[in-house]
Amino acid sequence: MSKVKVTILFSTYNGAKTLPTMLDALCSSTLPKDEWKIVAVDNNSRDNTAEVLKFYQERLPLEVYFEPKQGKQHALTLGFRHLEGELIILTDDDVIPEPNWIEEFLALADEQPQFGIFGGLITPEWEEKPQPWLMKYGHLGILYALNDDLPEGPISAALISGPNSAFRRSILGPGYIVHDGLGPDATVAQFPMGEDTAFALRLEKNGASAFHSRRPRVRHIVRKGYVKEGWVLRRGERYGMGLVVIRPSLFDSKIKIGGLPIGSALRWLLMAPASFILKRFPLSGVRFKLLWAQSVRQGILRQFLKQRSAMNNTIYSHVGAK
Repeated sequence: MSKVKVTILFSTYNGAKTLPTMLDALCSSTLPKDEWKIVAVDNNSRDNTAEVLKFYQERLPLEVYFEPKQGKQHALTLGFRHLEGELIILTDDDVIPEPNWIEEFLALADEQPQFGIFGGLITPEWEEKPQPWLMKYGHLGILYALNDDLPEGPISAALISGPNSAFRRSILGPGYIVHDGLGPDATVAQFPMGEDTAFALRLEKNGASAFHSRRPRVRHIVRKGYVKEGWVLRRGERYGMGLVVIRPSLFDSKIKIGGLPIGSALRWLLMAPASFILKRFPLSGVRFKLLWAQSVRQGILRQFLKQRSAMNNTIYSHVGAK
């Protein structure tokens, strides 16, 4: 009979640079290795991710699977077929867990029997120190899933962060379900982010409650390029795209023309010339706030256009079939 109490599940795409740091940290886990396992899904990586994972199979209770269809949601759907234990920890391939990480989640689940969703503390592991404007004005939770300002206690599932989250297996149902096309996908330049939030919100809608604790701790590796303004603004666009998918009620009352929220479209058009000029100015908080707002608007409009196109294609295909 299996003694496994916890499955740690993550997907990885070209994660060879950060995986050794993460897996080395898991090698120091204080929970006996016959009481937990890792399910890693290689989502069609092009680097030496497969070799890295194979190396650590000798040191960890690590199962490795391969999902050729690009997209994190497809990788985790495969991973869901291999869960064991009463608790499932969902994480990413770029975290550094504390040695007692798994044990703290198990203790938390025992202490809070009325909750089915759990979040833990996420602090940064900067490869390059961010500039002051980013630390002061950047939305660090949106950008890097940092949550050190979140108090201990019951929370909305919307505040559960993917790199450090756990779920009772009894509330999960048969599979990993998010909105189609949501989350990282190497086949597209920009995608709507928020698949972790969508997953937790679906479970909350089904009756589960969420609890945040600072005890299960990980550090989130923030790559050098991720503190540059260009990456940050592209993240803002992804965030805007995700809002349309995850929180459609925000736009229900908005006046739309041609399927687009007219207010967002007009503000984007009015700010487009100013944004072009702003990019010629030195980095500053004011510049960043204005460009960030414009990036989020651009993401909102981009997703509405994407959905309109998909709807038109569906209509045309139905008409053509008649």
